[in-house]
Amino acid sequence: MADLKHLGQQTASTLKSGVDDAQQAAAHATRHAAPWLEALARFGYASKGVVYGTVGLLALSVALGRGGATTDTKGALLRLQDLPAGTLLMWLLTLGLIGYALWQLIRAALDPEGQGHEAKGVLKRAGYTFSGFANLGLAFFTARLALIGNATRSQNSEEQVADTVLNLPGGQVWLALGGLILLVIAGSQLYTAYGAKFMKRVAFTDLPQRTCDLLKRIGQVGIASRGVLMVIMGVFALLAAWHREASETVGISEALTWLRTQPSGNLLLGAVALGTLCYGVWCVVQARYRRIQIEGAA
Repeated sequence: MADLKHLGQQTASTLKSGVDDAQQAAAHATRHAAPWLEALARFGYASKGVVYGTVGLLALSVALGRGGATTDTKGALLRLQDLPAGTLLMWLLTLGLIGYALWQLIRAALDPEGQGHEAKGVLKRAGYTFSGFANLGLAFFTARLALIGNATRSQNSEEQVADTVLNLPGGQVWLALGGLILLVIAGSQLYTAYGAKFMKRVAFTDLPQRTCDLLKRIGQVGIASRGVLMVIMGVFALLAAWHREASETVGISEALTWLRTQPSGNLLLGAVALGTLCYGVWCVVQARYRRIQIEGAA
C-alpha cells in the first residue's frame, strides 16, 4: 500500500511538472511571437467587426423594408463572398478569424489579463476557450468559401445540436443548462454594457473626449444588443428543453426574425439590427484601441 501511495505521488508530481513545463514553454514561445500575435489579434477584431457589421446591415435592410432576409455570421460570409474580390476578402477574413481565435485561446490558457483561478476567472477563461474554438470553426468555413467557392451551411444547426443533446441521457437537463448559460452570459453582457465595464480594456489616449464618449455609447449599444439576442436564444433553449422539442431553439437569424413578428416588430428589429451594426463597429474600434497584453503572460 505504501508503495502504491509513493507511486501515485511520483506520478502526480511528474504530471504537475510536465504541465508546468508545457505552460512555461508556451509562455516563452508566446512572448517571442508577441508582436505578430498582437497584430493578428487586432486584425481578428477588425474581421469580426466586418462579419457582425454585415449581419446588422442585412437585418437593418429588412427592418427598413428594403428586402433581403436576416442571417447569422455564416450567412453574412456567404453574402460577403458575392462582393467584387470576394475570394480575396474571404482569405483576409480567414486570417483575421484565426488571429482572433488564437487571441481568445491565449487569454484562456496563459491568462495575460490576470483573470485568475477563482470561480469567476475560470468561467471567463472557459468562455474564451469556447469562443476560440467557435471562431476557428468559422475560420474553417470561411477558408472553404475561399478555396472552393462554397461551404456547407445548415439552416437549422441549432436545432440539430439541440436534437443531439436531447437524445443524450438527461438531455433535457443538459439543454436547459445550455439555455441558463446563455442567459447568464446575456446578463453579464447587459451589465457590462450598462456600466461601460468594457472601457477598462481600451485606451483612447489620442482622441478628444467627445469622440471617446461617442465610441463608448457605440460599445454600450452594441454589447447590449448582443445581450438581447442571447436572452432570446437562451429563453427558447429553455422552452425547447421543457417541451423536449429541438425545433424550438433559435440562432441569431431566427432571433432577429422572431423580433420582427412581435408588435412593432420592424421597430424592434431595427433597434437590435442597429445595435448589432454598432457591435461590429465596436469590434473595429477594438482593433485599434484595445489593450492587448501578450508579452509577460504566465
